[in-house]
Amino acid sequence: MSLVGIFTESKNENYLKKGLKNVFQQEQVFFLKEESIENLKNITFQTILIGKSISKNEQILRDLMKKAQYLIFNADILDNLYLLKDLSIQLITYGFNSKSTITTSSVEENKIMICLQRTIKNLQGKTIEPQEIKKEIFKNEDSYAVMELISLLLLYR
Repeated sequence: MSLVGIFTESKNENYLKKGLKNVFQQEQVFFLKEESIENLKNITFQTILIGKSISKNEQILRDLMKKAQYLIFNADILDNLYLLKDLSIQLITYGFNSKSTITTSSVEENKIMICLQRTIKNLQGKTIEPQEIKKEIFKNEDSYAVMELISLLLLYR
Protein backbone atom coordinates (compact mmCIF):
# COMPACT_ATOMS: atom_id res chain seq x y z
CA MET A 1 0.00 0.00 0.00
CA SER A 2 1.46 3.34 -1.02
CA LEU A 3 1.32 6.18 1.49
CA VAL A 4 1.13 9.84 0.58
CA GLY A 5 2.17 12.62 2.95
CA ILE A 6 0.70 16.02 2.14
CA PHE A 7 2.01 19.18 3.73
CA THR A 8 -0.29 21.93 2.42
CA GLU A 9 -2.26 24.93 3.58
CA SER A 10 -5.18 23.89 5.78
CA LYS A 11 -7.63 25.66 3.45
CA ASN A 12 -6.64 23.20 0.68
CA GLU A 13 -7.13 19.97 2.65
CA ASN A 14 -10.85 19.45 1.97
CA TYR A 15 -10.37 20.14 -1.74
CA LEU A 16 -7.60 17.52 -1.92
CA LYS A 17 -9.56 14.99 0.16
CA LYS A 18 -12.51 15.26 -2.25
CA GLY A 19 -10.31 15.09 -5.33
CA LEU A 20 -8.35 12.06 -4.12
CA LYS A 21 -11.17 9.99 -2.61
CA ASN A 22 -11.52 7.82 -5.74
CA VAL A 23 -7.77 7.26 -6.03
CA PHE A 24 -6.73 6.48 -2.46
CA GLN A 25 -8.25 4.87 0.56
CA GLN A 26 -8.59 7.30 3.44
CA GLU A 27 -5.80 5.65 5.46
CA GLN A 28 -3.29 6.06 2.61
CA VAL A 29 -3.23 9.88 2.74
CA PHE A 30 -1.72 11.76 5.68
CA PHE A 31 -2.07 15.51 5.99
CA LEU A 32 1.14 16.47 7.75
CA LYS A 33 1.33 19.21 10.37
CA GLU A 34 4.52 20.74 11.73
CA GLU A 35 3.34 20.17 15.29
CA SER A 36 2.82 16.43 14.82
CA ILE A 37 5.36 15.47 12.17
CA GLU A 38 7.61 13.93 14.83
CA ASN A 39 4.96 11.22 15.33
CA LEU A 40 5.36 10.15 11.69
CA LYS A 41 9.16 10.06 11.49
CA ASN A 42 9.27 6.26 11.21
CA ILE A 43 6.76 6.06 8.35
CA THR A 44 7.95 5.69 4.77
CA PHE A 45 5.84 7.67 2.34
CA GLN A 46 5.94 6.80 -1.35
CA THR A 47 5.13 10.41 -2.22
CA ILE A 48 5.46 13.61 -0.22
CA LEU A 49 3.86 16.86 -1.31
CA ILE A 50 5.17 20.09 0.16
CA GLY A 51 2.90 23.03 -0.53
CA LYS A 52 3.56 25.41 2.32
CA SER A 53 6.45 27.06 4.08
CA ILE A 54 8.31 24.99 6.66
CA SER A 55 9.55 26.70 9.81
CA LYS A 56 10.36 23.87 12.22
CA ASN A 57 11.14 20.16 12.26
CA GLU A 58 13.02 20.56 8.97
CA GLN A 59 15.37 17.67 9.67
CA ILE A 60 12.52 15.24 10.32
CA LEU A 61 10.88 16.37 7.09
CA ARG A 62 14.15 15.97 5.16
CA ASP A 63 14.54 12.46 6.57
CA LEU A 64 11.02 11.61 5.39
CA MET A 65 11.79 13.08 1.97
CA LYS A 66 14.97 11.02 1.62
CA LYS A 67 12.97 7.81 2.06
CA ALA A 68 10.23 8.79 -0.44
CA GLN A 69 10.15 7.85 -4.10
CA TYR A 70 8.51 11.09 -5.31
CA LEU A 71 8.51 14.65 -4.05
CA ILE A 72 5.93 17.15 -5.29
CA PHE A 73 7.19 20.59 -4.36
CA ASN A 74 5.80 24.13 -4.60
CA ALA A 75 8.67 25.94 -6.31
CA ASP A 76 7.13 29.35 -5.58
CA ILE A 77 7.94 29.06 -1.87
CA LEU A 78 11.54 30.20 -2.00
CA ASP A 79 12.02 29.71 1.75
CA ASN A 80 11.72 25.94 1.20
CA LEU A 81 14.28 25.54 -1.57
CA TYR A 82 17.02 24.61 0.91
CA LEU A 83 15.08 21.39 1.61
CA LEU A 84 16.02 20.13 -1.86
CA LYS A 85 19.76 20.29 -1.26
CA ASP A 86 21.51 16.94 -1.79
CA LEU A 87 18.31 14.97 -2.38
CA SER A 88 18.26 12.22 -4.96
CA ILE A 89 14.55 11.82 -5.49
CA GLN A 90 12.13 12.10 -8.38
CA LEU A 91 11.06 15.71 -8.13
CA ILE A 92 7.95 17.31 -9.60
CA THR A 93 7.71 21.05 -9.05
CA TYR A 94 4.58 23.12 -9.39
CA GLY A 95 3.71 26.77 -9.17
CA PHE A 96 3.43 29.92 -11.22
CA ASN A 97 7.18 29.80 -11.83
CA SER A 98 7.71 29.21 -15.57
CA LYS A 99 10.37 26.58 -14.85
CA SER A 100 8.03 24.39 -12.77
CA THR A 101 7.10 20.95 -14.06
CA ILE A 102 3.42 21.77 -13.54
CA THR A 103 2.19 25.31 -13.90
CA THR A 104 -0.84 27.21 -15.11
CA SER A 105 -1.24 28.56 -18.60
CA SER A 106 -4.39 30.54 -17.75
CA VAL A 107 -6.66 31.21 -14.80
CA GLU A 108 -10.20 32.46 -15.34
CA GLU A 109 -13.15 32.95 -13.03
CA ASN A 110 -14.43 29.38 -13.30
CA LYS A 111 -11.63 27.40 -14.93
CA ILE A 112 -7.92 26.92 -14.83
CA MET A 113 -5.60 25.43 -17.44
CA ILE A 114 -2.86 23.35 -15.86
CA CYS A 115 0.20 22.73 -18.00
CA LEU A 116 2.50 19.72 -17.64
CA GLN A 117 5.64 21.22 -19.16
CA ARG A 118 7.85 18.13 -19.30
CA THR A 119 7.50 14.41 -19.57
CA ILE A 120 7.17 12.53 -16.28
CA LYS A 121 6.81 8.85 -15.43
CA ASN A 122 3.90 7.85 -13.24
CA LEU A 123 4.06 5.15 -10.59
CA GLN A 124 3.07 2.46 -13.08
CA GLY A 125 6.04 3.43 -15.26
CA LYS A 126 3.84 5.03 -17.92
CA THR A 127 5.28 8.11 -19.60
CA ILE A 128 3.03 11.15 -19.28
CA GLU A 129 3.69 13.57 -22.12
CA PRO A 130 3.47 17.37 -21.82
CA GLN A 131 -0.14 18.47 -22.01
CA GLU A 132 -2.70 20.99 -20.86
CA ILE A 133 -5.47 19.97 -18.50
CA LYS A 134 -8.62 22.03 -18.15
CA LYS A 135 -10.12 22.01 -14.66
CA GLU A 136 -13.27 23.75 -13.52
CA ILE A 137 -12.85 25.70 -10.33
CA PHE A 138 -15.36 27.22 -7.99
CA LYS A 139 -15.29 30.25 -5.75
CA ASN A 140 -12.63 30.03 -3.02
CA GLU A 141 -10.69 27.17 -4.69
CA ASP A 142 -7.01 27.91 -4.60
CA SER A 143 -4.93 27.59 -7.78
CA TYR A 144 -2.15 25.90 -5.80
CA ALA A 145 -4.59 23.27 -4.51
CA VAL A 146 -5.62 22.51 -8.10
CA MET A 147 -1.96 22.11 -9.13
CA GLU A 148 -1.37 19.85 -6.11
CA LEU A 149 -4.34 17.67 -7.02
CA ILE A 150 -3.37 17.41 -10.70
CA SER A 151 0.22 16.52 -9.73
CA LEU A 152 -0.98 13.64 -7.54
CA LEU A 153 -3.51 12.44 -10.12
CA LEU A 154 -0.88 12.39 -12.87
CA LEU A 155 1.38 10.24 -10.69
CA TYR A 156 -1.23 7.78 -9.48
CA ARG A 157 -3.57 7.28 -12.44
